[in-house]
Amino acid sequence: MIEVDLVTKHGKKALGMEQHGHHSPTWRQRLPEILLEIGIIVFAITLSIQLHSWHEHSLEREKERKFLLGLRQDLGHDIEEMQGDSASYVIQQKAFRYFRALTPQSLHADSLRKYNWTLRNTTVLVPNASRFEGLKSSGDLDIIDDEALLNGILDHYQELIPGLVNEASAFSDYKGQTIGRYLDDHLAPNQQNIAAVMAVGPMQNYLRHGETIPLILKSYHQVMQHSRQLIRQIDARLGAH
Repeated sequence: MIEVDLVTKHGKKALGMEQHGHHSPTWRQRLPEILLEIGIIVFAITLSIQLHSWHEHSLEREKERKFLLGLRQDLGHDIEEMQGDSASYVIQQKAFRYFRALTPQSLHADSLRKYNWTLRNTTVLVPNASRFEGLKSSGDLDIIDDEALLNGILDHYQELIPGLVNEASAFSDYKGQTIGRYLDDHLAPNQQNIAAVMAVGPMQNYLRHGETIPLILKSYHQVMQHSRQLIRQIDARLGAH
C-alpha cells in the first residue's frame, strides 16, 4: 500500500537509517527534519484513511440507491395487487349479503354467475418482500442512512404486511373449512338446491362471518396508504443523493 511505502521511506529517513556519504548530524540538529518526516507520515496515513472511508461511503450510498429503486418498484407492484384484492373483497361482501338473503324468488342466473366464485375463492396478498428479506438476512439494513425511512420499511414488512396477510388468510381458510366443505356435502351438482342450502342455519352462520370483511378492507387500505408514504420518502431520499 502507498501509506506503507511512505512510512518505510520517511520512517527510515526520520530515524537516520538512510545511508549518508558524510558524517551524520546529531539528533538535535536533525530534530526539525525528523518532525517534518513524522508530519509527512501522519498526513499520508490520515489521507489514506479518509480516501478509503470516502470510497466505502460511496459504495454504500450506491448500494442504498439500488435497493431503494428496487424497493420502490416492489411497493408499486404490491399496491396494484392490493387494489385488485380490495376490489375482490368488496364483491365478496356484496355476495355474502346476497346469499344470506337468497330465496327461490330472488334467485337469478346472472347474479349466481356474478357471485358464485366468492364462496370458494382465496384472496390473500403475496407481497414482493424478497428484496427486503435479502437485505435483512445479509445484515446490511444499515446502508439505509435515513432512520425514519428505515423504521418505516421495518414496520411495513415486519408488522403491517404480516398482519394483513394473517387477516386475509384466516378469512380464506375459514371459508374453505366451513362454506366450501358444506357446499361439497350438500349442494347438488346442478346447484338447483342452492337457495335451500343457503337458508339453513349452519350456512347462515358461515355467511355471517362476512361481516369481518370491512376490517380486512380497512387493513388493505392502511397498508396501501403506508406503501404510498414509503414511496414518497424514497423519492425524497433518492432526490437528496
